[in-house]
Amino acid sequence: MPDDVTSVRTEAINPLNGLLLLLNLQQEARQAQNPEALRFFLVNQTRRLIAYQQAVFLTVAASGKARLEAVSNIAVPERDAPFTRWLEAAASAIAAGAEARNLHSVAPTEVPPALARDWGQWGPAQALWVPLPAPDGTVTAVLWLVRDTAWAEGEKVLLGQLSGGYGHAWWALTQAGRRSGLRARKGLWAVAVAAVLAGVLAIPVPQSTLAPAEVAPRDPLIVSAPLEGVIERFHVQPNEPVTTGQPLFSFESSILRSRLEVARKALASAEAELLTASQGAFADPQSKARVAQLKAQVELRRAEMDFARDLMERVTVKAERTGIAVFADANDWLGKPVTVGERILTLADPQAAEVDVHVPVNDAIVLQEGAEVSLYLNVDPLRPLRATVSHASYEPGLTPGGVLAYRVRADLAPDQPTPRIGLRGTAKIQGERVPLAFYLFRRPLAALRQTVGL
Repeated sequence: MPDDVTSVRTEAINPLNGLLLLLNLQQEARQAQNPEALRFFLVNQTRRLIAYQQAVFLTVAASGKARLEAVSNIAVPERDAPFTRWLEAAASAIAAGAEARNLHSVAPTEVPPALARDWGQWGPAQALWVPLPAPDGTVTAVLWLVRDTAWAEGEKVLLGQLSGGYGHAWWALTQAGRRSGLRARKGLWAVAVAAVLAGVLAIPVPQSTLAPAEVAPRDPLIVSAPLEGVIERFHVQPNEPVTTGQPLFSFESSILRSRLEVARKALASAEAELLTASQGAFADPQSKARVAQLKAQVELRRAEMDFARDLMERVTVKAERTGIAVFADANDWLGKPVTVGERILTLADPQAAEVDVHVPVNDAIVLQEGAEVSLYLNVDPLRPLRATVSHASYEPGLTPGGVLAYRVRADLAPDQPTPRIGLRGTAKIQGERVPLAFYLFRRPLAALRQTVGL
């Protein structure tokens, strides 16, 4: 509401005193610490230079809408008061006019007729529009001064000079506030981004590792060399189905055949010598004494012949059960000397397969029985096979490629086609759930520890 607390000062202002007051007011305005203190100073301390009944400070947005911020002699203006709404509407109309950047006495004709009708109700007749320009000339704030007497030209000159200092002080504080707010917002954004990032890195995800894998037979029958010798021929080809009793491969038998023939002849000679001694034992006591020795000699020769016959029976190795013969190439064995117990091939059931995975030590994770495995075969990488871990070794061993790795076996899911034994690919083994940060930085941290020795 209009304020009549202060009477209008009509005495003449000494030019020197006025200049000193002008400089003092500009200096004090620039020393204001915040926009609130500056608004209070503008509406209450300007009367030290120019007499008025009421001063109102308004800000002007880029859209031209004015907003009442401070009123002289009032601590907190009422935002919804009729006077506030009327003055904001009138100031918005003037700010949109041609004289918005000029200090001038405001006439009721500068506002819409609806506002002009209420002019006398909300204040004295003489109103002065004092724009507070920024350094670039834009007007973002204005002082609205009112009193009953007309404004002198000398007062307008002083207010024109004062408005420049006021405008610069207001611009400096608001720009600093915007920069401070921007810095605060940037700080809040940084904190928010850090919080979101920390939250994302804390999301539990299943840990996994990739390792080379092969489709291997489950419970295969190892066919090894039953004797020392040289393999002469193979009766089956790699991955060929075989039945029980079917010949698999044969050894070179010439030496064994000769040994059997020598043993047979030695046995026949020993038996003939025994027969002669037995017939002469009735008349010759000396021949009777040799009968027991010759019987032992016959048993020895018979054992030698049985051993040679047994070796001859082992020359051709036969399948002990049905399955497929798993080996690389027959030419790798032909003419090659082998020792007893040396692995030659494997008999496997083609419908009983499992996944054999070699997990390198550097990529090892904690593996539990029943962990999920996805097998991506090289021949069909777009359709992975599902399996579950059935066994994981505690100690690593060297793979055929010379890599130290843990051996993991996994059972294929029963509801999918059994792949061909021997196919290779890459297995993805799912481990326990860990934070995303551990999942992403496990390898770099391990490498860092190995490098710096922490």
